[in-house]
Amino acid sequence: MAKTSAGRLMSEWYDVTLKKEAIPHRNSVVITVTQGAAAAFGIDDDDDKYSVSEMSVGATKNEKQGKNPREAFGKPGLKNNHLGLERMKSVVAETHITDTESSSTENCKPEHDDSTPAQAVNSGHQEEGSHGEGASSKTRRGKEDESTITEVDDMDNLTGPSSFALFAQTKFQLRTTHVYSCAALQGSLLPKHDRADTLASLASWVTILRVMGDLPESSGQFLSVIGEEPSIIAKVKAGFKRKYSKKDLDEVQKNIRNIQRCILQFKDPVSAEVSDIPFLPSGKETMLEKIQYLCALGIYRTDLRDELYCQFFAPCFRCFLKEGPTEFTQKVEKLNRRTSIAGTRGFPPSWLEFQAAKNSKPILLPITFMNGQRLLIEADAATTVRELSNNLAETLDFKDNEGFSIYVCLHQKISCLGHGLHRIMDAVSECEQHTKTMGMRESSSLWRLYYRKEYFTPWHDAKEDPASTDIIHQQVMRGISLGEYQCQKEEVFVLLGAQKYYLEHSEVTDPKNLDHLCRNWFPESWKADKGVPYFVQKVEEAIKNNFGSKKPPHAQIKADIVTFAIDKWSLMFSRYYDASKVTGPGVNSVNIVVGLSGKGMYVLDNGDSIRVQLAFYEMAKVVKHRHTVNITTVRDEEYTIVSNHSDDFHLLLATFIDGLQLRSKHAVVTDNHQDLKKGDLITLDKAVREYDKSDHFRGLCQRTGKKCEIPRDLVFVLSTVDEPPPIFGAVMCSSRQYICLFQAMLSVQLEKDTQIFKNHEDGRPHTLQKYSRYHFRQPNENAVTKMFNKTSLKRGKGKSELMWQFSKDPIKKPLLRKSLNRDDTRLMACRTFTAIQQFMGDAHLKDSVTDIELANRWIVEPASRSRYLRDEVFCQVIKQLTNNSNKSSEERGWLLMLMLATTAIPGEGLYDEAQKFVRSSSLPIAKLCSERLDRAKTRGCRLWPPHPAEHDMLSRKLPTVRVKVYIPDNTCQTFDVTSVTRIIDIKREVCTRLGLKTWEEYSLFMSFQDSVHSLQPNEYYFDALSHAEMYWVSQKAAIRARLSGPLTPVLVMLKKVWVNIDPGHDTVADVSFHFPQELPNFIRGYHQTADAVTARLASLVYRAKYGNEAKPLKENFSDVSKSIAPKKLLQTQSPEYWSKTITEYYGEGKDLSQDQAKVSFLKVISQHTTYGSIFFEVKQRTQKDLPKNLLVAINMTGLHLIDSSSRKLLRTLEFSQIPNWAFDEDSITLMLIDGTKTTKMLLETSVGHNMDDILMAYISWVMNTQMRKRHGFAGSPTGESSC
Repeated sequence: MAKTSAGRLMSEWYDVTLKKEAIPHRNSVVITVTQGAAAAFGIDDDDDKYSVSEMSVGATKNEKQGKNPREAFGKPGLKNNHLGLERMKSVVAETHITDTESSSTENCKPEHDDSTPAQAVNSGHQEEGSHGEGASSKTRRGKEDESTITEVDDMDNLTGPSSFALFAQTKFQLRTTHVYSCAALQGSLLPKHDRADTLASLASWVTILRVMGDLPESSGQFLSVIGEEPSIIAKVKAGFKRKYSKKDLDEVQKNIRNIQRCILQFKDPVSAEVSDIPFLPSGKETMLEKIQYLCALGIYRTDLRDELYCQFFAPCFRCFLKEGPTEFTQKVEKLNRRTSIAGTRGFPPSWLEFQAAKNSKPILLPITFMNGQRLLIEADAATTVRELSNNLAETLDFKDNEGFSIYVCLHQKISCLGHGLHRIMDAVSECEQHTKTMGMRESSSLWRLYYRKEYFTPWHDAKEDPASTDIIHQQVMRGISLGEYQCQKEEVFVLLGAQKYYLEHSEVTDPKNLDHLCRNWFPESWKADKGVPYFVQKVEEAIKNNFGSKKPPHAQIKADIVTFAIDKWSLMFSRYYDASKVTGPGVNSVNIVVGLSGKGMYVLDNGDSIRVQLAFYEMAKVVKHRHTVNITTVRDEEYTIVSNHSDDFHLLLATFIDGLQLRSKHAVVTDNHQDLKKGDLITLDKAVREYDKSDHFRGLCQRTGKKCEIPRDLVFVLSTVDEPPPIFGAVMCSSRQYICLFQAMLSVQLEKDTQIFKNHEDGRPHTLQKYSRYHFRQPNENAVTKMFNKTSLKRGKGKSELMWQFSKDPIKKPLLRKSLNRDDTRLMACRTFTAIQQFMGDAHLKDSVTDIELANRWIVEPASRSRYLRDEVFCQVIKQLTNNSNKSSEERGWLLMLMLATTAIPGEGLYDEAQKFVRSSSLPIAKLCSERLDRAKTRGCRLWPPHPAEHDMLSRKLPTVRVKVYIPDNTCQTFDVTSVTRIIDIKREVCTRLGLKTWEEYSLFMSFQDSVHSLQPNEYYFDALSHAEMYWVSQKAAIRARLSGPLTPVLVMLKKVWVNIDPGHDTVADVSFHFPQELPNFIRGYHQTADAVTARLASLVYRAKYGNEAKPLKENFSDVSKSIAPKKLLQTQSPEYWSKTITEYYGEGKDLSQDQAKVSFLKVISQHTTYGSIFFEVKQRTQKDLPKNLLVAINMTGLHLIDSSSRKLLRTLEFSQIPNWAFDEDSITLMLIDGTKTTKMLLETSVGHNMDDILMAYISWVMNTQMRKRHGFAGSPTGESSC
């Protein structure tokens, strides 16, 4: 059964395819960009995240000092584009409409009652960050709000506009249509409460017309001096700093009418005084600067985001995207979902992004490693540093990438981006903006990206991860050579040199290699002091003494080097933070640096001298406030760190302490228990994490030397994996004396205050009671006026208690204050709570709405789309799970929590509360929720809500779903897929099971009857399935599915990039992939072969299929021949001739097994130029020297054009000759370069998306191969970034 299905699949797939430089030394690097996104406009109150960049600080300083270097001049641009007559029809059609608008707009507003969709919530369908009407303004609350929200029984009331036309009819304040128009607007499309927002809306509309070519630029010639004009960001800021009067608005509307009149009279609109419109660019900006200007408006003013979306297309994406071309809409949908999760950008798009969008290509960023190698990694506008770091670690086969960070270098200035939520393209854009202020173009920005180890975790073991150890050891060796890591002892330095030589040249000493090592690796100061010959002799002696008789493996040597670096240079491997103030015992300083390493916390002064050093096991309690972190030690001393990066500092510190406590075997007794006394030090039998949910610990009491058992809540676990080293002046004492001193000190502290040693996990379920005091709204808006009424106070207190725990009553206002203060979230939050109650069975649902629709559309999707609703929804679900006595309701509530934990992640403040809540539950699903939350934070969450197959899996309490992956050799592999299984996980598992030597060149494809698409490796399986059903399933297939049942996707794994294909190199790959994928090409006659070669290949194919069974070949040749040889070639000779010839060749290979016959087949066919190609049947009409019907073959050597009838190879195009291409549903256009001549070739095909995918895959592979051959430390323009 499996073989038949696989064979049919392969046949269908082929049919579908055919038819249709060094980092300088630093003593300390201060982190200036950590978790938050860079903000070019300062703190964004709506984003709740911000960071400061070194480059921004430097740029601001230069601006204040008036520095503006100019190194290059821009060429004058002559721009005089005129409108086409065909674009005037829409203007003429709206002549009377715009005239009416200019006289009165009040009468043009649509009228509707409360039952119309105008009152419905649209934020669930809008892009994250959109606000609707007056989102940023404070909401009028009081009696009006008390009756605003009522219980929602009818789910239709939750529905927003079903199309952009309906949205325009109900939301637009102007009488204008929802379709394309190049007419000038008399006002903003959506209501605005600020005149500046209205003026900016008018300016953005004019700019959009210019971008789209519907409005000419200002006439005349401009001499543009690069670096002289203020930046786009500065222009936007300056525009909103001004105060505008009604007179200013009237003047702008007058100028807009002049533009409209000129357009209607077919005159040049530039004669109107458009230069007097505020916010409007001068007209001499480049296309990139116009795009940056529009994006900057949306970044700076949240009220303008909906306006810009309406002017461009529509805020209701789902309905709008269905009307557009699939190849564009699916990219917009994916990027929109990723942006909703990651948040708003901090900088407008870069030149690199603009080029990628213009060419419809992915962005390939070059990353340099510390061993000089480089790698191209794909990114987009929403890629965060954490995501990029994870992808790099996965590509390099790291088991753990904790401590690795991305660094950006520009003009010898280095900034650490960390591995948080900073957008990588924001860093690139900032570099380009900085380059532009220096008088150079954005395209010449010399930025570089580095990937290196920043810090080590306290429990790091270099032997556990050989791949990362290799990269780190290269970084250490290079840092020693450059003086970054300094060593004072000569014998240590010589030993390191001997280890380096051993790793590169083994133990055999060669004078030439030794001299080369000492001249190029040893620091100049050492060579100048004692000379090169001296170190040559010393290194040679060290090699003989250490590696003469013993030959340790290379992995052990590298691990020893890394372990030495951890102990020797722990201060260099640290994450540093700028702190505005640090107070505590021995320190009371401002503008100081605080560092975290695997050894503890350091406080450094301006001279890099250590003021305070605090080990992790000395820290008893860490508390985070808004911008401060308080650390209480076991001595009852308190340190306070004030920093703008307190979030990241606290997160990393808490990660270290929690990780150490889970791995620790040392605990302190906090209260007397049987023979144990306060302060007793206990050595546990095993690590804390191995006890899991056990209520008791077992170990050895160091005071009595006896084994003991103690309740978990009576011990305080020390944050250390080793026995605490001597402290408190006990440096020279023995181990026993030290233990006594340590116990005495702890006993004194426990008598003073036991709170700092309290175990946070006391066994009771965690609630949001404490969190609600600071983040929930007041239970009664009139609480202040009733504060002296005892009855009202008691009643208010009762309501406050109900705010954070289960309730059957619907809420009339959101739980969180920040949700209450936003117009676009207030109504939706209340209705989401009703949906939660209905899903859990605590409220009646009258409509026939399925659980899938209820959960996805009204709970998960809003939380995923809007980060303003994300925390609100998490709080609502936790509230309904707290003290819920209904087991059925609680069970469905945990199911909902699992869905949310997979597809969304709460904010920083709520994340810890959510983790404490799920960890305090003993239910198995709660542990799964904790794992999902942790994975979403480190690896990123899903883009789509749960698929129906997931809902079925979860409702039936199944852990996985069975998925079959078909292999080209007519076999299949079955996998258990979870909600967080990615495509790359499936691909690697297939390669592991089959025993393939490599896995990078393979890809998974998804087939839906009439289409085949390649899946992205880092995409989640169920996300890929949801995306495919929305964009890849044709309308006919969808109709058939409604009649015959749900569509079942077919997964097939194929060799996509044909590298490592020498026959016999990997026999498994030859048998399972190479042969079955090449066989259809041979049967269809795509390879031009001689008759003798054809007969030999046919005999090998026969033996591969039938083995030693020769009877069918002799008796049934007419039937067998169709499956072993090309039909056209068989027609060139008589059947008797082919039967005799093939039989002779078959006899010659009698000693071959079936697998050996397949390898022999590949050895013969690999001699052809088209070996390893994917073929496409196309038609062309642009090249007169080529036939109409062509075969296009793409392999590692390039793109081959073959005559479809004669199979003659006509032309071979190298990938360097195809700089660009574009495709749609019916064709693909190639841009070809032949010397100095550039031409375009239009190929008619329905599988242009497959050709685009194959071309991009090969070009990326070739570019990566070339990158690896070149050293990565020399500067090059634009970081050699590609798109």
